[in-house]
Amino acid sequence: PAAPPSSAPASSPSSSSDTAIRSLLVPVPDAEPVAPAGAPGSVLPGRPEAARPRVRQAAAPADPEYGVPCPSCGAPNAPRRHFCRSCAIPLKDSADRTAEGPFAGQRPRLHRDRTRWIARAVGIAVVAGLIVGGIFGGPPAARAVQDHFAKRVPVHPTKYSASHSAPKQPAKLAFDGYSNTWWGTGYAGDSAGQWLQADFGQPTDLLNLLITPGTSGRSAQAAEQARPMEFDLVVNDSAGKEHIMKRRINDGGAQKIDVRVRDAVSARLIVRSAYGAGKDRQVAIAEMEYFGRSAQ
Repeated sequence: PAAPPSSAPASSPSSSSDTAIRSLLVPVPDAEPVAPAGAPGSVLPGRPEAARPRVRQAAAPADPEYGVPCPSCGAPNAPRRHFCRSCAIPLKDSADRTAEGPFAGQRPRLHRDRTRWIARAVGIAVVAGLIVGGIFGGPPAARAVQDHFAKRVPVHPTKYSASHSAPKQPAKLAFDGYSNTWWGTGYAGDSAGQWLQADFGQPTDLLNLLITPGTSGRSAQAAEQARPMEFDLVVNDSAGKEHIMKRRINDGGAQKIDVRVRDAVSARLIVRSAYGAGKDRQVAIAEMEYFGRSAQ
């Protein structure tokens, strides 16, 4: 009788399931057995080699530029550049900076107003020149210096007269101290040759004359009549000497005129020409004020 076939050992269900699970989780290919280190015929792992540098191709040369040369290296730069294409130095001038503080260790400069010192020096030089001129220039120069620094006071005439006056416009109205009253020549036109005189009770040193032309100190009212433009101022002193001064004033407003006559006894204003002269207008003067040297 035939022998019964030999039966292969049946694998356990648990071992087959573990192998299937391992093949799903960590698929590992069949590897050859690795010999232990130091065994005959074994090969040690080599050192990792460093990556070789990549050889780059030379860049295409840049197109030549033409423009302002760099102040540092001299390379030309196009106008659009703000920094040098060669050395990267700023191309703008450092003077464009609006403000810059002192450097380290540098004392800040004091900002002094030199104009004030110059004005003071000029003033001192003028005063010194006047004093020296008064000393070495004789009595006339000394009197000029005294007149320049003298204190001025009003001089009131004791008598008034005129070559002719309009009705209700006598000469005294030009010396009454009010600018809304006036003296009129009484003649139409420029009244050339007409005069207005002031007499002083005693000799006085005249320095200035303040004249208000027209009928008022206000410009609108002053233009109602003609106003003196050019005139002669004739001043007589106590010695009988006549001082003639030709003057020209502006049209409108009180104006100061230098006189500078010692020991004056009378002053006469002679009209030569006028502003706004016409057939129905006469030359008018609202006020005349004389100023002399103070006795103190």
